Amino acid sequence: MILKDEASMRAFGAQLAGQLQAGELVTLNGPLGAGKTVLAKAIIASLGFEGDVSSPTFAIIHEYDEPGMRLPVVHADLYRLNDPEELEELGLFDHADRVMLVEWPSKGGAALQKPDIAIDIKPQADGSRWVEYVDKRKRS
Repeated sequence: MILKDEASMRAFGAQLAGQLQAGELVTLNGPLGAGKTVLAKAIIASLGFEGDVSSPTFAIIHEYDEPGMRLPVVHADLYRLNDPEELEELGLFDHADRVMLVEWPSKGGAALQKPDIAIDIKPQADGSRWVEYVDKRKRS
């Protein structure tokens, strides 16, 4: 799909948030500036977080779990990760009850290569974003 602007990306994030369930892994792929964090912010806000959502680039992991949220979220940005084994130390997998939004999942090794939902974002010359959305969840 093509998302023409940031507002379209936020609307997609809100729609996606309505489909998420606890324990699901959503990977966000794309180059720097593609809109991964914009999408993550929209998902987190749509799940009921009312505060400021910032990029976890330097902290690597931010957690969002406040009263009123439909689901708690762990948002990880692995851009600065040096070794996939660091994920264990950071506690990324300690949160089976939360949605995990992971930017730069390729830096996380094999543990992040089987997401429930994989999203690839590719910036286009006109400023729009080409977004590939693959839902790998098994529906009954």
